[in-house]
Order: sequence, then structure tokens, then C-alpha cells
Amino acid sequence: MFANRLSHEQRQVIFDLAVNLANADNDLSKEEISYLKDFSARFDIEYDLNKDDMNVDDVLVVFKTAPCKIILLQELIKLSYKDGHFGQEEQDKVFMIAQKIGMNDPELILRIEKWVRDGVDWIYEGEQMLQYY
Repeated sequence: MFANRLSHEQRQVIFDLAVNLANADNDLSKEEISYLKDFSARFDIEYDLNKDDMNVDDVLVVFKTAPCKIILLQELIKLSYKDGHFGQEEQDKVFMIAQKIGMNDPELILRIEKWVRDGVDWIYEGEQMLQYY
């Protein structure tokens, strides 16, 4: 939703980091794959699920402003919820990335996570209502 505010280069980095994150728990779910395919198609990003050799420090330099950094974290947490939960391995990677980009405020990370979780819940509730009626 907010990734459209980023440059193509920033969206490519988000995709690459998301692939890396999706593989954190060694279980790439069909929901995560669907999210990655949608993100790739929507933003004309190369769809490549082999991102093991990326240097995280090098790619994070494209995120210079606080809004861009928040969008990065929001997108990564959103991907993490695609398989139904924000697992410990995924949390550790997101927190590591947050520290590397200077977003060390735990309260901010919790607010972003709540924002994503509320959005996931909102979509789920809407889907349930549409199926019911």
C-alpha cells in the first residue's frame, strides 16, 4: 500500500529482503510466494527467490528517510504475517534490519507490528463477512 511512495530501487531492495526473510524459517509458504509474486508484478521487480548471497548492509543504504524506513519495516512485517504468524526467526531478522537502519526504538517497532496486525485482522474480518452473506 505504501510501497508506491518508494523508488524502484527501494522496492527492489524490499523484495530482495522479503525473499531473504521469507526463507528465515526454512518454510516458504504459498501465501508468502503469492505476496512476493504480487509485489514483483505490481512494481515491475525481477522475480527471483535466490537472495542468499545479498549483503544486507550494502542494500539498506537506499533507505535514507524515516518514512522510507518505516515502509520497509511495514512491508517486511506484512510479509511475515502471510503465513499466519510473525515467527521468532522473522522477528529477529526484522529487528536486526531495524537496528541497521537506525530505527532502534522498540516502541516504534511494536507500533508498526500492531499497524500490520490490525490490517491483517481487518482484511480477515472483511473476508469472513463477505463469505457469510
